[in-house]
Amino acid sequence: MPILCLEITIVIFASVSFLNPNTSFTTDLFEAARFKLAWRLSLSFAVVFSLLATMFSFIEMQGFIIYSIVFLLSIGSLMYLHYSKKSNSVFWLFTISASILVYVSMYTIDDTLHYSDLVWIMCIILFAFIGLSYKMAIVFVGVHIIGLGIYFFIELNTHVTLLSVRSNFELINMIVEIVFAFIIMSYLLYENVRHHGYIWDKLQETNSQLASKNKENITLLKEVHHRVKNNLQIVVSLLRIQNSETKSEETKAHFRTAINRIMTISMIHRKLYQSNELSEIEFQKYMQSLIEDIKNLHSDEEEITFEFTSDLIEIDLNSIVPLGLIINELITNSIKHAFSQTDKKRVKISFKVDNSNVILNYSDSGEWKSTDTSGFGIELLELLTEQLDGHIVRDSSEFKIQFPLYQKQ
Repeated sequence: MPILCLEITIVIFASVSFLNPNTSFTTDLFEAARFKLAWRLSLSFAVVFSLLATMFSFIEMQGFIIYSIVFLLSIGSLMYLHYSKKSNSVFWLFTISASILVYVSMYTIDDTLHYSDLVWIMCIILFAFIGLSYKMAIVFVGVHIIGLGIYFFIELNTHVTLLSVRSNFELINMIVEIVFAFIIMSYLLYENVRHHGYIWDKLQETNSQLASKNKENITLLKEVHHRVKNNLQIVVSLLRIQNSETKSEETKAHFRTAINRIMTISMIHRKLYQSNELSEIEFQKYMQSLIEDIKNLHSDEEEITFEFTSDLIEIDLNSIVPLGLIINELITNSIKHAFSQTDKKRVKISFKVDNSNVILNYSDSGEWKSTDTSGFGIELLELLTEQLDGHIVRDSSEFKIQFPLYQKQ
């Protein structure tokens, strides 16, 4: 039997590539690493335990039988891995069979203190954490705590009384087994650390690629906003040319209104491509700047005092365009319908956050010349409010618009 163990080991070495098995059957790096680990451990156990079985055949039959069983399990694992390309069953086989063999050794071999078995238990627990789930590894920890407790309270004193002096040959066998167990434990720790290091490096690489891609996308998106703004400016120029050729004052007024609306959209896109962060807009600074730009569009009007307050700090990109157009429409309507030449022109704009909703309160100091609730401007306000998933309430020159803080993507 000892000679047969060695012969089988030599045949395996001669016929199979051991240290670097072929893992082309999977693209999963984690599974490939698990397969290599199972393969290399099976190989190591086959080689070392064939040697130990051979040595113990001259010393002790019980030890020889246990080492021969480990050798046969290792050979079986290598063959299973070679043909099935699956490593999970091997991890289960080694964890369960090694646990059983350790306690068989501890409870049947009486004339030793089983130092090597204690080291093997640590290897088994490491093996369970690496090859099985963490929950199952905790189960094996509990099992071995109970097993060791029973051994120390029931068997240890008996083993101490039966201890005998070991020959040099027996000591060499014990040293070989313990050193090998330490090597296996160190290798498991090394593989675990290396695997986590590899995952960390991959994560850093992925994060770097995502950051680079995100930066590229932001640049492209800003370029889109820039081009949209430029195209809208061309549309405004065309409308102005057409407006200059129009004789009707009413038509000219409609052209000016359309131009102001398009200019507002253009300003929104300009501010977006100038913004550092596109996913969330710094709302207060953005809105104050937009109000000033809208005011400058009506430079032919008398000075208007704006009172702006806001509890809202940031707002999502889906809300900012319709909200900017709402502000433009409200200010334009105040200029067209509320103020007279003698009025002290004042506009109040406030944004309040109530739970998950935003409340926009708008009012002016004028008296509206028109109370029409079906004009295009009012319809546009209602349409823009619907885009915000909100609702609008009007009381003369006061408007209250409520909408969710974050819009649906």
